[in-house]
Amino acid sequence: MESRSRIAAGDPAEAAAEIERLRRANDALVARVAEAGELPQGAEEARRAFLDRAELVRRCADEPVTVGVLGVHSTGKTLLLNMLLGRPDLLPSGYAPTTGNVTVLHLRPAAPADGEVAESRLTGARVEFLNETDLAGCLAALFDAVRDTARGSGKLDDRALAELDGLLPEGPARFTPEGWGGLVRWFEERGWPTGSTALRLRILELLAFRSACLAGREVLGREEQVDFATLSASAIRLDTDVLETARGDMPPRPGPGLPIRPGGRLTEEALAEGFAFVRRIHLDVLVPASVWALGDLGAESVSLVDFPGLGSLASKERDAYLADQEIDRLTSIVIMLDAESPYDEAPLGLITRFERTRSAKLAPSCLVVANRLDRLPGGLHGAEAAPDPLRTETVLGHSDALRTLLGIAEQAVTHGHTDRITLASALYARLRLEGEASPVEVGNAATTRACADGWRRLAQRLNADDPGRPLGALLEAAAADGGIARLRDTIARHVGEHGMPLRLDRMARLVADRADAQRDLARALRPDDRRPAGRPTPEQRELRRLLVQVARNARGLLQNVRPQMDQAEGDAGLRAAVEERVVGDVFRWPEWRQLLEAVERGVVPIRQLDRRELRPNDTGELEKSFSAALERLESQIVDLDRTLLDRWIAARDDDAHDLRRQIRTLLDGADGAGDPEALSWVEPFLAFGWVRQDVAHARRAAADDADGLDGVDGASAASGADGADRPPGESAQVQEFPLRREHGLPWHPDYPVPHGWPTDELELRRHQIQVMAVRRELVNALTRKVMLQAERRRRALVDDVRAALVRRLEALPEGDYGRLAAEALGQSRRSDGAALGALAAALLDDQGQGDL
Repeated sequence: MESRSRIAAGDPAEAAAEIERLRRANDALVARVAEAGELPQGAEEARRAFLDRAELVRRCADEPVTVGVLGVHSTGKTLLLNMLLGRPDLLPSGYAPTTGNVTVLHLRPAAPADGEVAESRLTGARVEFLNETDLAGCLAALFDAVRDTARGSGKLDDRALAELDGLLPEGPARFTPEGWGGLVRWFEERGWPTGSTALRLRILELLAFRSACLAGREVLGREEQVDFATLSASAIRLDTDVLETARGDMPPRPGPGLPIRPGGRLTEEALAEGFAFVRRIHLDVLVPASVWALGDLGAESVSLVDFPGLGSLASKERDAYLADQEIDRLTSIVIMLDAESPYDEAPLGLITRFERTRSAKLAPSCLVVANRLDRLPGGLHGAEAAPDPLRTETVLGHSDALRTLLGIAEQAVTHGHTDRITLASALYARLRLEGEASPVEVGNAATTRACADGWRRLAQRLNADDPGRPLGALLEAAAADGGIARLRDTIARHVGEHGMPLRLDRMARLVADRADAQRDLARALRPDDRRPAGRPTPEQRELRRLLVQVARNARGLLQNVRPQMDQAEGDAGLRAAVEERVVGDVFRWPEWRQLLEAVERGVVPIRQLDRRELRPNDTGELEKSFSAALERLESQIVDLDRTLLDRWIAARDDDAHDLRRQIRTLLDGADGAGDPEALSWVEPFLAFGWVRQDVAHARRAAADDADGLDGVDGASAASGADGADRPPGESAQVQEFPLRREHGLPWHPDYPVPHGWPTDELELRRHQIQVMAVRRELVNALTRKVMLQAERRRRALVDDVRAALVRRLEALPEGDYGRLAAEALGQSRRSDGAALGALAAALLDDQGQGDL
């Protein structure tokens, strides 16, 4: 146990040794299973699942250092990847494989045998297809999405929904037209006539898998060569007309599927036919040491994994499933923010989405790069005019955009690890590399260079006046080469310190998954485990069907807590609720009534008004109202979350009402369909009032662990981040106040009119539209501040609710009904420990797990 503690703390050498031990044990176990030859009927599928899991363990042990790049669309991700590799045109920004596919760049350092290599270059391309286990998982996830969307459409009755059960083809039936026949008929006769675009999109996605299943069974689990020209021809792409197809009157008729044959090089037609089967695109890249010394990462080869943006219309569920499988392979995760949109927290939402199905946080694996610093709203020109000495707080006080951007970046990494953050401009890096030869379409070169000169001047002053603070180093690196060198160094340092321990942690999870598959295989090999096929009563069959439905609903809850809460909030969601409260508060300030009631002929007539009664006199008075409003609004957001949780619970109770009634009727029947105690796990998923108490209890425990942090709101730790780098004595409210402080207002009698001002200029500044403009500016600033805080609270609430659901699901019983529910949830059950056959005993007694 002591050894494991040191490994978890980050001892790379011990982690590497443990990984090697697990790899050898895994290889020995696979060899033992392979020697078994033909297995009893029904055990082959279990063996295939075991071998797939064992292959993941082997790949984890042998894979190179893997760095994932995760971000939303149009943030300059492709250009940044190209600049990391020292060649702006290596991957065109419109490169086809980056749309709807995970693209893996396998980087190999140039060796003497490669000849003179002056720049990075592509040397090969391959397409990797799903194996049968991943295909089954992906189809199950997509089918659940079809069922949930059909139910949520409100356009199908219970009978039509019940007809879906059992229609998803399994095993060999997936690869025949007859196996898909029932599902296709349901789509044509039931699903499509609803007119629901959302349901039609999910139907089209599932039909794409039908085409691939009929065409490409032989390529499952294989890697095939492909030409660059085929990739560039957009053969692997999404159906850009999918939305138009979904809005059509008639469903598309599924075709027969054109056969895809393994061997040789794939054609454009074959790739288009089998798009749904594509697991990854692999590109081999030769990198000279003068561009990036890959040896600094402690590995002979390095892989960069470019994730596509999630949420595609044509392959939404497929992309989400594949991305979720991919994230565990990463040594480091580079989260890309867009400095042009500094208030966008969507990249953090991607990480939160991946964490929902994992017990461990991803923050230790995360780095952050904020690209397009040259497009930061407002720039940093105001800070350059600040007098000496220049402090970090002064720069951030002049740029709310930069302060917010850095705040979001710090949320993504382990607290205090600002060394994992990079400010970057891939555009400036390209300009430096190519000079005057840089193409015109990169943007305004002069403006970008001027921005970099400003960063350099600010960095010099900060390093001199405020040494040891991170902002000076961040700006200095951005001004040097667009932040590219710092990003390379940050990746190398993170991989060196944390790469092997993080890989061991992932390998431990994969070994545990393989152990579940071992137990399933052992159970399939046990002749005494196959019970007599007694005919169940109709009541028992109905109860089993209802239990499967409850389990599937429970799994759907884990994936849909946030969308369900957004739906409970209303059509426009959280932002609308926040804006409604902000507008309602600000518009009630007495200042506006006094000002607008005084308006004559469109302007505030200052000469005729009593200066003692007209308020506000200057922005200082508005600032006090601003601060008071912020305190009121933050308390309202807490109340909003409490109300929202109550609505969510009520909606879930309504959803489960019919199931609860049917199950209770069966259990109370004279014949007795099952043991009520064995079904106790069902109760929490039929009445959800316990969630409120469970969340409150977990938050109180977290508050105690945090030495008194406010756990009632669930967001106090997040809100504390707003205090970073703030001048002593200056509050968060003042930081967010958008107006020029202590400045006179032109509609007040005491306003100092500059000598020589024309009358029309003063009239313009006193016009009522200016009063309303000031009010709107304050509303926008308050909305931005409260929205950031509300979003943090909302994420915390969603995480707490999901954690409560997971804790309940972990308590499945060991009996027949518990096993049935576990299978519906996609969970494996533990063996009951009875006597096993020779191979089954070896599977259960193997030493591959060690002390994991």
